Amino acid sequence: MSTNKGPATRPSFFNPKSAGTRFLTSLANLIIVNFLFLITCIPVITIGASVTSLYRITIAILAGDYPSVWRDYLSTFKNNFLKATLLQLLYMGLAAFFLFEIYMVNNMMDEQYYWAQYPAYFFLFAIFASSIYAFPLLAWFEESFKQILKNSVLIAVSNLPVTIMVTALTAGLAWLAYQFTVTTMSLMIFMGFSSIAFFYSIFYKRIFEKLGAKISFDEKEGKD
Repeated sequence: MSTNKGPATRPSFFNPKSAGTRFLTSLANLIIVNFLFLITCIPVITIGASVTSLYRITIAILAGDYPSVWRDYLSTFKNNFLKATLLQLLYMGLAAFFLFEIYMVNNMMDEQYYWAQYPAYFFLFAIFASSIYAFPLLAWFEESFKQILKNSVLIAVSNLPVTIMVTALTAGLAWLAYQFTVTTMSLMIFMGFSSIAFFYSIFYKRIFEKLGAKISFDEKEGKD
């Protein structure tokens, strides 16, 4: 007498759609993209393109997509290199100008003119606020250089709580890196940069979707 046994069922944990499998896949992707980010940042001039590619992957993971990290990271890096580099040079140039102004006020002017440095601090904040949205926008939206700059400023102003939070957290992380350099950098090398970008991407994705964008790894859509 034979017993008809159905096909063996795979344990739920190893099911590709299970929460455990999705978590491990996302974790592995974050480790890989962190490595790619570090390697592509080495020339320094490529940091803008690297940040753009990083947000392309982290936002895709949040959207529930399963990117081919190596291929898609490098493809995004190549396709957005020119715009990302121009953005990076613009932000670095503006930041250097206002930092030099602060240096001049503090070291080469009388104390009665120390108040002149405060507008420079405001502009430094504005530059950083624009930059934290510009590269994620570039990663997901087909826009001109001028549109990216304009929209990054508008998003920074209209989402001020998120802008302040990201600025404060980034400043705090920079302080930790300065105070505890070895420990902090050891963590960052493993998956620190991708984890931070992933956390920020939670807010960026919501903002983009609130503006009517469809976040999908298969299609790059955007609004002017």
